[in-house]
Amino acid sequence: MKNKTSAWEYFWFALYAFAGLGIEMLLIGVIEPMIFGGVKLSDYSATQSIIHWVLTCICWGAMGYVLVSVSKRKLDFDIFIHKKITSQGALITLILVAACIALNFFDWGILKIVGEFQGNGLLLFVFQYIYYFFEVVLVFLIVAFGQKFVETLLKKSSHIPWGGMILALTWGAVHVLTKGNLTDGLGTMAFSLMYGLMYLALEKDTKWSYLAMAAAFMI
Repeated sequence: MKNKTSAWEYFWFALYAFAGLGIEMLLIGVIEPMIFGGVKLSDYSATQSIIHWVLTCICWGAMGYVLVSVSKRKLDFDIFIHKKITSQGALITLILVAACIALNFFDWGILKIVGEFQGNGLLLFVFQYIYYFFEVVLVFLIVAFGQKFVETLLKKSSHIPWGGMILALTWGAVHVLTKGNLTDGLGTMAFSLMYGLMYLALEKDTKWSYLAMAAAFMI
């Protein structure tokens, strides 16, 4: 008889996804200084920036693949969920995405995607946005595993964005430290909660939840 999966295993998978995001720090602090001769991240050339993003995407992609595969096999939890989206859920999601875009606009003084393009040029812009797509994969996994963790503990579905809260206390909280600006960090924590709400509003549908989070993050 197959052992029942402990709720805490989902929590650990959420933390593994968060740790996956931290691999970038290992690249910046250990691997890339050896490759680039000690050049600081802020001084990377265009080529070095592209190499950094490619290496990070490979690591994040591998981590995402492993977590999705192992969770399906070990936890019997298939992350790929397909649900019919209600009109109410779609409307709530559009409002949340628009709120995130508005916050990005307030922070940048322009649409983030436009500002990134203007600041980087076409080539760097393309590679950076590929990098963002991979980052959102792990962000989505933290939300999904985090929500599953609490709902398994409660033994019922919940309308509270627990996954978003766990994202806020991991990915969001780290931004409070790394941004060097409390307002920016708290903004990322607010985004995290909205991602959790999007996930629930979209009935935990994988494709639409991921796309909504990606749009909110990148536009």
